[in-house]
Amino acid sequence: MRTRSLALVASLVAIAAALTCSPREARADVSSWMAIGGGTTSQLNRDTSSRDLAGSLSYSIGVGSSPLSSIVLGGLLRGQIFVGLGTDLGLAARASTGGFARGDWGVALDAGVLWRPWRGGDYGEWPLQAVLTGGSPWGLQLAVGADVWSVSGGTQAQGFFAALEIDFLRLTVTRQGSSERWWPNPAPAGGHEGGKQSASILSW
Repeated sequence: MRTRSLALVASLVAIAAALTCSPREARADVSSWMAIGGGTTSQLNRDTSSRDLAGSLSYSIGVGSSPLSSIVLGGLLRGQIFVGLGTDLGLAARASTGGFARGDWGVALDAGVLWRPWRGGDYGEWPLQAVLTGGSPWGLQLAVGADVWSVSGGTQAQGFFAALEIDFLRLTVTRQGSSERWWPNPAPAGGHEGGKQSASILSW
């Protein structure tokens, strides 16, 4: 069972690497994400059949294809600390809109597998996780996700979480769009969409 779980994780790593290493993007800047935030989670304890609530701290880092594309594909490493329960660590594939990757309005969808070693597997073993993140200018984003099933065939998970996050790379190196009216970014990763810089309020 452990060997099968490791094989599944290795497959996800290979998929994420393939998504982020397209030859067409070899000379272009990549998208990048690095977020941290906090929120709450609800997780089902299969041993007691109780649903437990806990505060959470989330963090993630990843890379993707060119931020100038309308759809950006990449990979993400995500961790979550559930206060009083334990810590998840997962690897996911990400698909986002170009606006999200450029630090403006947009959405991202992540799908992957979690390593969940805590509480003897009562809350699930190697669950699948799906996360939908809505992004706004200034790096702010709201992430909601669900943990289900078990890829290892062990105890199945059933949980949900929501977190308010700030992505420091969407705020800085990839940022362009509507926020540039207040804070111009002369050289965002990948360059400005369409080769034009958004007008700054300082130039009015």
